[in-house]
Amino acid sequence: MKMKNGIVVLQTRIERELNQIRKTVKRVEEKLAEVSSSRPDDFTIGGFANYVHSFYNGTENIFKLIAEYVDESRPQSAGWHRDLLSQMALELQGLRPAVLTAELAAVLEDYLKFRHFFRHSYGFDIDWDELKPKAEKLKPTFEKLETALQQFFTFLQTARQHIE
Repeated sequence: MKMKNGIVVLQTRIERELNQIRKTVKRVEEKLAEVSSSRPDDFTIGGFANYVHSFYNGTENIFKLIAEYVDESRPQSAGWHRDLLSQMALELQGLRPAVLTAELAAVLEDYLKFRHFFRHSYGFDIDWDELKPKAEKLKPTFEKLETALQQFFTFLQTARQHIE
């Protein structure tokens, strides 16, 4: 783990990402309430897709920060996105506890897969019946992520106290 001040920087940067993700989730929740009784048009579906994509992008930004500042090792393989997510679910003996539970990592993997699909498809190819459950699960998924990161912050504060 990098030095004491690095822990403050890391936590501050993670909190900034969390705030951005929180705004994303709030906007999805608001828009879901508006379209609850009907199928949205393609442009609205594209908007939801963008926000779901942004949710995982922000989450992955947090994981990259942890890999850089704490693990000091970020996956470099062709499948680095999946490897990074897996890394966050690992306890690194003598370094840090697992950031994510296996259950949360599995839920986030679905968002990772969507992120990949979104980046490599056309907006009109997005199926609302597949996207809607992801949008609906965004808030509870974020709440679990936030809880996991609060536990990680507790670990960081303990580690900070032991660094001279």
